[in-house]
Amino acid sequence: MKRILITGASGFIGGFLVEEGLRRGWEVTAAVRPSSDKRWLQDPNIRFVELNFGNEAHLQKKLSAAGRFDYVIHNAGSTKEPNRERYFAANFENTKRFVDALRKEGLAPDKFLYVSSLAAVGPTQYDHILKPGQTPRPVTFYGESKLASEEYLASLSDFPWAAVQPTAVFGPREKGIYLAIKLAAKGWAFQIGTQPQRLSFIYVKDLVSLMYAALLHGHSGKRYLVTDGKSYANTEVSKAVEAVTNRRAIQLKVPLSLVRIVAGVSEIAGKIKGEVPPLNREKLPELAAESWICDMSETFGDLHFQPRYDLYSGMEETIQWYKNNHWL
Repeated sequence: MKRILITGASGFIGGFLVEEGLRRGWEVTAAVRPSSDKRWLQDPNIRFVELNFGNEAHLQKKLSAAGRFDYVIHNAGSTKEPNRERYFAANFENTKRFVDALRKEGLAPDKFLYVSSLAAVGPTQYDHILKPGQTPRPVTFYGESKLASEEYLASLSDFPWAAVQPTAVFGPREKGIYLAIKLAAKGWAFQIGTQPQRLSFIYVKDLVSLMYAALLHGHSGKRYLVTDGKSYANTEVSKAVEAVTNRRAIQLKVPLSLVRIVAGVSEIAGKIKGEVPPLNREKLPELAAESWICDMSETFGDLHFQPRYDLYSGMEETIQWYKNNHWL
């Protein structure tokens, strides 16, 4: 039986990663924090370990006690922080400590899969396409912090790693794109900026299947772009919602200057609440980018993988889940 350790297991993607490991009959250990919400981790076959990524001595002790895993998916990280220092602490420094602890304890797995982001590559111009191996140009601190982790892993000659760089991920339990879906279901579709965009997406179940394919077939030392292989206009999230709900959404183009003002106000409100809002000025360069379209031929070829969902079929399952769970 294969043993797998999944960090960030209590999050949106992490919960699906755990379910897939159990479905395959593997021994699954979910790495969580004492404060983690385990509502999606109720299967009695799940093993748990509490890891403090801010303390390498603690990591070494816990990992030594857990023993060697065949596979590790490092999915833990942060997408919302108030500044560059916090992004690097959450996404780079914690990753480095985790990897260093595995190496020092002689617990390197057969494959360590780092869950990075397409933000580490950065967007491109409207009529261009992102290709494997191109020079990364992240436009946010989040992207920079993910790229720093990738580059640290690339500096190691004795550690069997690979990385996936997912685009925007949607599906049941997701709370970011959910806000746009909720508005579209009510008849309102807001576009950031007045210029056309080419966007990419991947449904969470396809992402998880691809990640397990990367464990089994991915080449060590390689970074894989991850989308469903299609190109979408910036109106298509609302159109996909329309197709499911049969309710037309009014398309409203919001000038970037106005979006910046709204983002600034959201940040002020967030500070009062002690949280970082989904819409913030640091995130705007990603949200307003011209194109996130990727050449997926290498990823699909190396991993022997083809998506089963697109934005429209994935949206049907997603909205049904939101309705069943009273999110819509």
